[in-house]
Amino acid sequence: MKNLTLALGALLVSITTSVVSAAPSTPWTYGQDNAGPQHWGKLDPKYGICGTGKMQSPIDIAVGAPHVNVQAEGFSTLKYKPLYNVLCGYDGHGVKCEWPNTTTDNKNKTIKNENSLVIQGKTYTLSQFHFHTPSEHRIDGHFADGELHLVHQAADLKLAVVGLLLEVEIKNNPFFDWIVKLDKEVDQVTKGHGFLVKDKVTGAPIAGKEQVKYKVDKVDFTGLLMDTSNFTPRWEYEGSLTTPPCDENVAWNMVKQHVGLGLEQFDALVDLEAFNSRFIQDRPNKPKRK
Repeated sequence: MKNLTLALGALLVSITTSVVSAAPSTPWTYGQDNAGPQHWGKLDPKYGICGTGKMQSPIDIAVGAPHVNVQAEGFSTLKYKPLYNVLCGYDGHGVKCEWPNTTTDNKNKTIKNENSLVIQGKTYTLSQFHFHTPSEHRIDGHFADGELHLVHQAADLKLAVVGLLLEVEIKNNPFFDWIVKLDKEVDQVTKGHGFLVKDKVTGAPIAGKEQVKYKVDKVDFTGLLMDTSNFTPRWEYEGSLTTPPCDENVAWNMVKQHVGLGLEQFDALVDLEAFNSRFIQDRPNKPKRK
């Protein structure tokens, strides 16, 4: 693993607190209870495909397998720039970040928060990113310490997800600095006001309770792009969301190059979301992207 670019990956972070209700209409979990992954398909008619689908994700990517396309070329168009006034927090299942379409930068200039990529002539706009620990996808049977999903959506609602496998390193990665700050703030809010209740066993917040989000002034993707050569090369396949409702409308792009995050940052991420990965889906006829 090469050292990640420190200067270019830096985040300018300022955290403020706001409280939102995030109780899902049909609760689901990652546990072995009746709301866990084995039962998602039975929890709600809208989740049925979680149990019956033929193109479910995540998968174990077997290098050289015919159902996975190895893409050595970059996206035909990749437009990524810093995002401003990003709201990050634990949404009941994992750490997730979202942002307004239009906002102001640190110089009070009005800007559009629009990052996008093009796949086979279709434009997908980045709508949110979130994390899973450990990784959901495996490579030849091996999983990573974590996985970052950059979720993009097209005008026809089809999704394209860029998946980055995370590997723990000694040195912190500036892109993830805000996670440590978020974890500390959540602990303070939990102890001081009780807005966010944590599980007694895992220490992670409990799904369905009131959630707290935090503002990150600026998220700069430059370091990630440089360290992954603009998300290239990557494995491509057609699959699904890895959480309910498990819709099978996702163009997956799993980047080969792992991304490092510091041990302190990883510990903070695990403290926030604990275990939140869906098990590998057995799909003998996984469709390859044409």
